[in-house]
Amino acid sequence: MNNKTNWVNLLRLEMSIPIGKSNDSFEAATLHVSKNNDNIIDDWQGFSNIEADNLFATIAVLGYMHEWKAGHLFVGVRNVNEDFFTSDVTSLFTNSSGGIFPTIASSYPIANYPFSGLTIYFDVTKGGWTFRNSLYNGVGYNGWKGKDNPFIVRPKKDGIFNMSQLEYSHSKGNYYAGVAVHTRQFPIDEEGEMAPTEESYSKTTCAWWIYGEQKLWTAGEKNLTCMLQYSENTSHRNGCYRYAEAGCAYKDNNNEIGLSGQYAKFHQGAEHSIEVTWKRQLNEAIALQPSFQYISNGNGDFTTLSARLYYSF
Repeated sequence: MNNKTNWVNLLRLEMSIPIGKSNDSFEAATLHVSKNNDNIIDDWQGFSNIEADNLFATIAVLGYMHEWKAGHLFVGVRNVNEDFFTSDVTSLFTNSSGGIFPTIASSYPIANYPFSGLTIYFDVTKGGWTFRNSLYNGVGYNGWKGKDNPFIVRPKKDGIFNMSQLEYSHSKGNYYAGVAVHTRQFPIDEEGEMAPTEESYSKTTCAWWIYGEQKLWTAGEKNLTCMLQYSENTSHRNGCYRYAEAGCAYKDNNNEIGLSGQYAKFHQGAEHSIEVTWKRQLNEAIALQPSFQYISNGNGDFTTLSARLYYSF
């Protein structure tokens, strides 16, 4: 079974220290990853977004957070997963393209899990509307060396990356629209991988997205929600330039059950996938989530069975 299984352990430690009597705080979070195998199928999106190389410790968040009645301002090290693409339904599924749309994750080597980078982030909320914006160094890092650490700022070599998103929420649903702009374009090799930044082009490209979640049925603590999302990249020379997903999820006090179908158009071809997952809350601290997926692309047809064990303390 060694070539067909992989065990991944992910530990996240978080800390928030209030500064004085204000709403300011010092925020920190680290990631720790241990696994016993490499990827076990030839998919392109990443059938589980907790996959990463072994990491003793890497910085996910480190910086200053100011909070006021209508929003937040953060300056320091951060990554896109902290603030974007974390809605209730999308975060349930494990085949989520490294946590964000592949039109972004597969096209730019940005501060996306498990990488981070220096960031200026803010959000503003008024009524049901929220606007978020983050400005990052164009490449993310997760090392502790001089040329590989998340404190690097190299706009000439790495470019500049900016993400903006407008959200609207009410009792029955949540709706999102956004755009990501990068001042560098990273060539794709024959295997669909991003080439080294030394060969990047001084060309600005962007990706845009829309997605929504709407409750179809509610009875007390039980509800059924549908989800639709779509994204495109403006350049067909980037890693992925089109993505779509449709799904639905049932939720009650102890269960979350989801079904979704995905389509992604990569530089090297199209990939389709279907996922069925069930997250069961066993007690206040422990949850178990098995997931079955079928993936089809130019490398073949694949099936995977995975399970996540969550322990919160």
